[in-house]
Amino acid sequence: MSIYGMKDASNLVLIDKATKKPVLYIDYANATSTEWDSDRVYATKKGANAIAWDTNRSGKLTLESELFDLKLLALTLGANVENGSSDVFRREDLTLGSDRILKLNSTPLDGSVTVYKLEDDGIGHDGAEIPQKITGGEGSVPLMVTDVAVTAKDTSAAITWSTSTGATSYVVYRDGKQVGQPTTTSFSDTDLEAETSYTYTVTAVNVNGQSPVSAVVSVTTTAAGSSTSGAVVKATNEAIAAATAAANAQGEDGVTYTIGKDGTLTFSEAAITGVPYVVYYIATVNGVKSITVGEDTFSGAYEIYGDAYIRNQETGKDEFIQLHYFNARPQSKFTFAQTSKEPASLSIVFDLFPNKNKDLAVYKIID
Repeated sequence: MSIYGMKDASNLVLIDKATKKPVLYIDYANATSTEWDSDRVYATKKGANAIAWDTNRSGKLTLESELFDLKLLALTLGANVENGSSDVFRREDLTLGSDRILKLNSTPLDGSVTVYKLEDDGIGHDGAEIPQKITGGEGSVPLMVTDVAVTAKDTSAAITWSTSTGATSYVVYRDGKQVGQPTTTSFSDTDLEAETSYTYTVTAVNVNGQSPVSAVVSVTTTAAGSSTSGAVVKATNEAIAAATAAANAQGEDGVTYTIGKDGTLTFSEAAITGVPYVVYYIATVNGVKSITVGEDTFSGAYEIYGDAYIRNQETGKDEFIQLHYFNARPQSKFTFAQTSKEPASLSIVFDLFPNKNKDLAVYKIID
């Protein structure tokens, strides 16, 4: 009887059981280990085990690696590796030059930009977010809605306002809650209570986001059963002043910026030059490989061939061994560990199931 030793991990070939086609070759695992398990119960005689029964054997194949194939990750997750363009979140640290312009590596999606001045450590945010200057032009949210007017009846109110530059639609709020999103400059609000006070505000919307909130208009509905409308009500001078001040709010020391269509940020004269700023944004990037982790998507079943060599103790000769697992499926729970000191490590466990002959695996040694 020959005695053997083994010093290597198996190279694995995964065969999709549904298509019968090879889908992945793994030759980079640091360890491939198989665990066979079976529960045993005993009948005892005067406190000593007398008869034993074994349950059906189960098995697990564990793969440990510090290298990995994207397809292996996708396979384990029951997903695919998708190639193409995708929206990617980015963070760029940039120093503002004398021209007060920051050029981003990619063109940001509308409404996705956030800017801060950085502290000396280059990490922390120095102060509040720097606001984008509202111009109503390209790359900007619409200008604040003005001239909001409300005419109320007993159970309804008609709201009108002036066109806001850059707007594609509007949002109407009653008592701070959205009640409509018209694309024109008027809206009829219904189901109101008679002789009740309400407040209305309007914002303008485009792909970059919402404008500042308009001045508040307060109105009281007429008595129940009234057939005529009350007087037209507009915002008070105090409400207009408050809304205008909020709309014109600037960053600390009056700093604002505008966004160009080519991904440039132009800062106001109040911005300090020669210091770092950080820009967070989302951009559409080409050449992206994506793997989506789904809540209810899981891996299928695979037939696995593991190739390795064993060494004969007497002859010193290496002999080929093939480990054939008939039905394997990756566990849904697996670990992908990342640390700052060691290479990322991947651990995947395959549950092993029997074939129709109740066989779990076969080991074949070839002289």
